[in-house]
Amino acid sequence: MILPLAFCTALRPFITFTGDQAEGNFNHLVVDERTGHIYLGAVNRIYKLSSDLKVLVTHQTGPDEDNPKCYPPRIVQTCNEPLTPTNNINKMLLIDYKENRLIACGSLYQGICKLLRLDDLFKLGEPFHKKEHYLSGVNESGSVFGVIVSYSNMDDKLFIATAVDGKPEYFPTISSRKLTKNSEADGMFAYVFHDEFVASMIKIPSDTFTIIPDFDIYYIYGFSSGNFVYFLTLQPEMISPPGSTTKEQVYTSKLVRLCKEDTAFNSYVEVPIGCEKNGVEYRLLQAAYLSKAGAILARSLGVGPEDDILFTVFSKGQKRKMKSLDESALCIFVLKKINDRIKDRLQSCYRGEGTLDLAWLKLLTIDDNFCGLDMNAPLGVSSMVRGLPIFTEDGDRMTSVIAYVYKNHSLAFVGTKSGKLKKIRVDGTTKNTLEYEIVQVVDTGPVLRDMAFSVDHEHLYIMSEKQLTRVPVESCSQYETCSECLGSGDPHCGWCVLHNTSVFSLFFFFFFFFLSLLPSLLLCLQLVLETYNVPELSAGVNCTFEDLSEMDGLVVGSQIQCISPAAKEVPQIITENGDHHIVQLQLKSKETGMTFASTSFVFYNCSVHNSCLSCVESPYRCHWCKYRHVCTHDPSSCSFQEGRVKLPEDCPQLLQAEKILVPVEVIKPITLKAKNLPQPQSGQRGYECILNIQGNEQRVPALRFNSSSVQCQNTSYSYEGMEINSLPVELTVVWNGNFNIDNPAQNKVHLYKCGAMRDSCGLCLKADPDFECGWCEGQNQCTLKQHCPAQESQWLELSSTKGKCTNPKITDINPVTGPREGGTKVTIRGENLGLEFRDIASHVKVAGVECKPLVEGYIPAEQIVCEMGEAKPSQHAGFVEICVAECKPEFMARSSQLYYFMTLTLSDLKPKRGPVSGGTQVTITGNNLNAGSNVIVTFGRQPCLFYRRSTKHIVCNTTASDEGFEKVKVSVRVDKAKIHQELQYEYVEDPTILRIEPEWSIFSGNTPIAVWGTHLDLIQNPQIRAKHGGKEHVNNCEVQNSTEMTCQAPALAVDPNHQSELAERPEEFGFILDNVQSLLILNKTNFTYYPNPVFEVFNPSGILELKPGSPIILKGKNLIPPVAGGNAKLNYTVLVGEKPCVVTVSDVQLLCESPNLIGRHKVMARVGGMEFSPGMVYISPDSPLSLPAIVSIAVAGGLLIIFIVAVLIAYKRKSRESDLTLKRLQMQMDNLESRVALECKEAFAELQTDIHELTSDLDGAGIPFLDYRTYTMRVLFPGIEDHPVLRDLEERVEKGLKLFAQLINNKVFLLSFIRTLESQRSFSMRDRGNVASLIMTVLQSKLEYATDVLKQLLADLIDKNLESKNHPKLLLRRTESVAEKMLTNWFTFLLYKFLKVREAAGLGSAGVALTLQDAHQQMSEISYGSVVALVSKQVTAYNAVNNSTVSRTSASKYENMIRYTGSPDSLRSRTPMITPDLESGVKMWHLVKNHEHGDQKEGDRGSKMVSEIYLTRLLATKVYGWDGEKGEEWASRGYSGTSCRQDIRVCSEDAKGEINRRKVEQEECKEFREQSQERDMRRPNGEKREVITSRVLLLVCLD
Repeated sequence: MILPLAFCTALRPFITFTGDQAEGNFNHLVVDERTGHIYLGAVNRIYKLSSDLKVLVTHQTGPDEDNPKCYPPRIVQTCNEPLTPTNNINKMLLIDYKENRLIACGSLYQGICKLLRLDDLFKLGEPFHKKEHYLSGVNESGSVFGVIVSYSNMDDKLFIATAVDGKPEYFPTISSRKLTKNSEADGMFAYVFHDEFVASMIKIPSDTFTIIPDFDIYYIYGFSSGNFVYFLTLQPEMISPPGSTTKEQVYTSKLVRLCKEDTAFNSYVEVPIGCEKNGVEYRLLQAAYLSKAGAILARSLGVGPEDDILFTVFSKGQKRKMKSLDESALCIFVLKKINDRIKDRLQSCYRGEGTLDLAWLKLLTIDDNFCGLDMNAPLGVSSMVRGLPIFTEDGDRMTSVIAYVYKNHSLAFVGTKSGKLKKIRVDGTTKNTLEYEIVQVVDTGPVLRDMAFSVDHEHLYIMSEKQLTRVPVESCSQYETCSECLGSGDPHCGWCVLHNTSVFSLFFFFFFFFLSLLPSLLLCLQLVLETYNVPELSAGVNCTFEDLSEMDGLVVGSQIQCISPAAKEVPQIITENGDHHIVQLQLKSKETGMTFASTSFVFYNCSVHNSCLSCVESPYRCHWCKYRHVCTHDPSSCSFQEGRVKLPEDCPQLLQAEKILVPVEVIKPITLKAKNLPQPQSGQRGYECILNIQGNEQRVPALRFNSSSVQCQNTSYSYEGMEINSLPVELTVVWNGNFNIDNPAQNKVHLYKCGAMRDSCGLCLKADPDFECGWCEGQNQCTLKQHCPAQESQWLELSSTKGKCTNPKITDINPVTGPREGGTKVTIRGENLGLEFRDIASHVKVAGVECKPLVEGYIPAEQIVCEMGEAKPSQHAGFVEICVAECKPEFMARSSQLYYFMTLTLSDLKPKRGPVSGGTQVTITGNNLNAGSNVIVTFGRQPCLFYRRSTKHIVCNTTASDEGFEKVKVSVRVDKAKIHQELQYEYVEDPTILRIEPEWSIFSGNTPIAVWGTHLDLIQNPQIRAKHGGKEHVNNCEVQNSTEMTCQAPALAVDPNHQSELAERPEEFGFILDNVQSLLILNKTNFTYYPNPVFEVFNPSGILELKPGSPIILKGKNLIPPVAGGNAKLNYTVLVGEKPCVVTVSDVQLLCESPNLIGRHKVMARVGGMEFSPGMVYISPDSPLSLPAIVSIAVAGGLLIIFIVAVLIAYKRKSRESDLTLKRLQMQMDNLESRVALECKEAFAELQTDIHELTSDLDGAGIPFLDYRTYTMRVLFPGIEDHPVLRDLEERVEKGLKLFAQLINNKVFLLSFIRTLESQRSFSMRDRGNVASLIMTVLQSKLEYATDVLKQLLADLIDKNLESKNHPKLLLRRTESVAEKMLTNWFTFLLYKFLKVREAAGLGSAGVALTLQDAHQQMSEISYGSVVALVSKQVTAYNAVNNSTVSRTSASKYENMIRYTGSPDSLRSRTPMITPDLESGVKMWHLVKNHEHGDQKEGDRGSKMVSEIYLTRLLATKVYGWDGEKGEEWASRGYSGTSCRQDIRVCSEDAKGEINRRKVEQEECKEFREQSQERDMRRPNGEKREVITSRVLLLVCLD
């Protein structure tokens, strides 16, 4: 019984829609899930269609006047480019179900979108007045993808992803937009979030285009699942191929994931995806679709039935994007596993394993819904997620995919490049995937990505660029028998027994007996087997189809009925395995379980044939459909009656053609004879010729004249390289894209180059005349006539009267010596040596002697072989001279080499005798023996076969003598010269073999054999041979004397893995002694081979542990051959490491006395031609440690002790020196502190005197005091009179600043904002001051909040200072951070009211003096040491600036914030580390640890540190009235005004340098103070007042 397997590919009468073909192509498709209406986006049109593809409404979208170079929006910026009518390509089509509208985006005006009402396509809105309304400037229909995220209580979001076409500054590649309820609202398509720094979008950095100029991200598919939105992309990148240092551009497919609620896109993640099968990588994404797993597939994948599965189509490779290879694969991804990979990447990143290493985030919990943090950058997963390949296609590239679940089966519908639809059942891996139907669904072109199901999932809408087709998801009615129905594998179909028809299982009625494709599959095709001589089968019979299926058979008389296996159970029949599959049908008795009958059962598949001839020549009932180009078992499926082919002579085929010659780079048609060439029908493409030239395919349009002739159109061809003058090229004629015409004659096109390997005129003219090549003398090259200049005199061709090449040349002669008697055949090679033999037949002379050319040795233009005549005695040497055709100068040539005449002599020969059977190699010595061309050596009348010769030797092999044992004369002839010399050779009796011992060996051979005989010394290279099983082995022998020689037994040709345990005798056994035939086979010997010895390994580990002196025992069998007589012995060699040991042998073991070794060594046993290692032996020493080890340990221990003692001594000395140095430095610092304090007191006294002098002219008017605004502006923004904070702002800016102020009032935001700014390298010192001033300006009305922030910033600054191990002296030394500047501004605000109270109380000169006196007193105390308090709780003094008056209580609270001690001694002795204020509950902390606290233990290293001078500059106030670079320099160092206050810090590691530096600074300070005093005396009274005010302010601040 023979069952056919065939796929149905007929074009069925589906419902189609083509629209207006003149308008343009279809672009996008979407189906309304509520009504079933179809919306079709096309060029310049939007169609609304009914479910049966009837046009309901049409909306025109173009063309319109536009230019791609015009930048939007035009209402803002006019376009100067010329406008032309431009088509509008539909780039995106989405249904907004919530607002009952259709979003249709086109290519006009850089990608604006229309919002159309679903009911009648009425235009609800078309936003175009803002930049955000323009999505993309790319004109490709598949360049934009959108995903709508809906909400119940707020506006929806639209995630837009688009290619940017090299315009990243204009268009973001991915963004989220607002979908407002009102289609004409101003915020439609605006970014969900947008401020000055962050927006809901991602742009491609411009730097990317410097690396990859054509970089872009191509979006293939998008969807939302759970809390995320996903896009599948194709991106170019640069990689280095293996083994190369250069980079090349490839394309990588990636999945992009974003959180739905992420407005700043901090959750952006990219994951590379691809799949691989059988070593072939599929990396170029073509299409994708999200579906559910279904129960069967979910069980195979280990996921739930409702889990999301991503069906994807990839094409092969990574290098082509636009022209992808036809090889493609359908792969599936489990979305949950991709999310798990992303989660693992995020967790590793926050653990510090990636590029992000934030210690304070390492304990962060990252769950499945993690959406990133504010500081995130877009993150990429480096390792590729590989999908599961379930189906591959090598010829018809898959272009689209859609899937759904039916009766727990996952069904995928895949569109192809040729317009076909593949229906695939996916139940697991490749083995569980079945392609159960192929349908041609569109006439021409590939199936586009957009496919959609009808609402009831009974139909599928499939689209090409010109056609929309409605295809049923099932075609059950096509199956006419039960086997076809159930064997199809379509889960939609089942067989209705009562109606005897295949039906769609949805139409099953309860009273039908129904057979469906379920795991318990029932089959209904019966095989009726006629059997003979059947035994009693009352117990029953089983029918078994090999391992495919087994079922019960029904015995009816002499017939046995079996049910055949379904087609899906038969292994897939593919081209590589032939067109059929044969299984053995066996009948087994249930009673005995034995097979009592069997026969062959054949499944065949005609569709594996891809050519007409192979199809119709198949032994099965296969027919060729000419117009469908398929092989089928059903001829009725062919498109036309005349398209059915059954006989080979009716197949379309090319006929035998003469040699097709085509010169390269010449435009020429190729005409081919053929028969039965089909005429392309409607929708089918014409003919093409395909030439495969050096692996590159070149397609050429072809013209079909009629059914018997086709012509490849005018085209030029070329191939690389000049080492090939004629290249046969495979020729294939195709039509309709890939329908091959059979070429049984294997016609090939021969491309040729005239100039290739034809560098001379002679080589050119001797080329095949059909090539039409000739020699162009003007260009001095071989070419075609049309490529040579027009002068007739410059063209030479073989057929012309001038077809003779001039300037012959001789390049080589061989031999260059010969006998004077002549007869030497001289080979002359060169160029242009004639084109015919007659050209050189009588014009050759060698050394003045005529040399007769020989026809058989002549190669036209290249080689002449001539035979020398006899030379005269006077002729000794000369050149070779030739004339080509005629002896004119242009046709003559002379060699550069000389030919010499030589006299040959003989002197001796060795050996002088040999066996009469011959075979002896004889060496004859003499002089000039390499002269001439031919050597003949004879021994008597017997030739000696020439072997080789040199100047001094001739070597030949003797032949058997016909004259018996005698001496013969040796004769040597070289060409025509006979060398006269009396040399004789003696033939003697052949050697004989008398005895061999021993007459046995082992299978591996190589055991010694002694041989006795006669005349053995005559043999030069004796050998021993053994032949067994048709294979011969040979081994060498060594002659001892004329009667004795020793040999190594040859191996016996047996399989070492299956050697017999019995002895074997060879078929032939003998000796090779030159040419003595009688000894090749010795019939009188009984030479026997015994099995090889077999050894066992020591133990499973392969290591044997022994004590020194213990023997090593190797166990085995066959260690002693069972030779008769029992005296057999094999020579065993056992090596332990490299040393041999003494061996004692028994039949089952070897006893080896181990050599004097310790440690681990390999054991190797050798015998005959084999060797075996039973493992390793470990010989442990007697004592745990050897003497060298003990000595080594003792020496190492002693050295370690010495080293430790030396380190301790050095450490003690170093500590003592450090203590002395610290004490000395401490004394110096104490003295220095006293001098500094004294100088500061003097400075304050001078300042007080100066102020009295300067204020004497103020006439009691008091000190002029600036208003609060001018005072704060000069402190906050020095040098800027009209700062923007004082101006009136626009309403829009004012609104934005109010919003920003709300963020400033959020402590977390403000701290993060300041820290982020300070982490930027570009954030300069000037920027820090401006930011601090602006922040304090905003917060001057909320000083409690500002103080809290400032306290946190100062704490961070102190921690940072300690962590970086900087010296405490650097803290607050310079205004290097926002915190320090804010502290300065904080003091400024707090002190203003305090000063104003003093000024209001009549602060005149007396007030000034009083203030200075207080300041002087307090400065004296501060100079000896101050304790700065960080108050953990706010007090009233912080808000002093907000009160109308400042009470003495509040001032006293402020003054209580700073406490003083009287002297350094009191500071060191009384000040605790933490001083609690029991009354106010305020705790005080020191800025620097007091290392000499009383609680310190004596001897603690901390007590040895140099005491710190707690004089820290907390203010960096610029004093107005100073001028000059020196003043700025001293201000930056911390010296305020003329006080020259010194901030001295001492570090233990560089104290000496610090002291010296401070001394220099003291001198510079003194000089600066004197200069400042002189300038003050010269100032006008107004400026003096300002100086005084500033200095008073300074002193009060210090207070």
